[in-house]
Formats: sequence, C-alpha cells, structure tokens
Amino acid sequence: RAHEPMAYLRGEREFYGHVFKVDKRVLVPRPDTETLVDVAKERTAHVSMGGRILDLCTGSGCVAISLAKLRPTADVVATDVSPDALAVARDNARRLGAYNVSFVEGDLFAAVDVGGLPWHPPVFELVVSNPPYIASAECETLMPDVRDFEPRLALDGGKDGLDLVRRIVRDAPRYLVPTGVLALEIGAGQAPDVATLLAEHGYTEIVKTKDLSGIERVVSGVRP
Repeated sequence: RAHEPMAYLRGEREFYGHVFKVDKRVLVPRPDTETLVDVAKERTAHVSMGGRILDLCTGSGCVAISLAKLRPTADVVATDVSPDALAVARDNARRLGAYNVSFVEGDLFAAVDVGGLPWHPPVFELVVSNPPYIASAECETLMPDVRDFEPRLALDGGKDGLDLVRRIVRDAPRYLVPTGVLALEIGAGQAPDVATLLAEHGYTEIVKTKDLSGIERVVSGVRP
C-alpha cells in the first residue's frame, strides 16, 4: 500500500541468473541493466581469459559480480561513492562466490587513484557504468516506488541527467588500455546525445544497443 518495492520487502532480486540481496541502500537491479552485462561480455570476448574490468557506481554490485562470474580469471574493481552501497555489494560478492572482485569507495575514477590497488592506469580492458541518469527535475515525477524509496544519490544525474556520464566519457581514456571499451547504461532518449559525446571525445566503433523493450539502453565505444 505504501508502494515500497517488492524487492525491498523480500530483501532480494534476481539479476543475470543470480539472486542479489537488496535493501534501501541500493537501487533495485533491473532487467534493462542486463543489457549492459551482455554488451560488456560481447565487446570484450577477445580478452575473456584474464583482463581487468572497472565498474563505476556499482550499487548492489550486480554488474561487477555478474561479469566476475562470467570471467572468473578477470580482475574486477567496483567503485561507489556510497559506503552503504558497498557494504551491500561486498555481501553479495561473498554470498555468490565472486572472489575476483575488489570494492573501493570513492567518486568515480578517484576511487581507483587512491584505492591502494597493486597496479596503476591505464590497465582496464573494460570500463562499465550504470550511473545516475535521471534529470533532477524528473526525479519528482518518478513512480512512488522509485521516488520515495530508492536512493536519490543513485538516480539524480543533474540538470539533463548526463552530469556523471560526461565525467566518465571524459576521464575513461586515462584508465583504458589501447582498444579498451567503455560501456554506459543510459536513459530512454539519451542514446543520441551520449553517442555524440563519445564521438566528440574521439571514441571509435560507437554502438547503441537496445534492451528487451526496444529502448536504446547502452552506448559503448573503443578508447580514443
């Protein structure tokens, strides 16, 4: 009756074949985001053995952990600015046996710079992110189960929803190896602007991928 998400009431949500623990500290994993995992897997098939993956704004850890399970020989680093979200993600990794994931607190790439990792950029074959991408003004118009319960920090992407996307696109080349891939989940209608943004920053092989609803949900490209 209060519109609290069923996933919070049950304390779990299935994503990419795994059951993730979730609560009000993290966004509820959505089927749309499985498209991001699919794109990441397909565009890095040539480095399926080994390799390093960075997941920004990891939340519940659903993307990082799913990729870690798909690529058990990869080193996966997952970052988030929220310590509460990282606590949920770490618990999910332990439960699901994703022992090749490291979690680091910090603001986007700053977490990698100061996280005490044993190697330094550029080292990642893949950078993925499902960042906040809802325009600030639209946050108040969301359905009550999202607006009133899910963390605003993980939803609000600034005036046009692309504040964090711009930062990621701008900074990712410093952390990607040559031919490394950047893949971003974005909101409905944002794909053309994000593809243009990647092109303006010199990315190549830019691809817009639709989710199961036919919405262009993921934009990806190769490091400039």
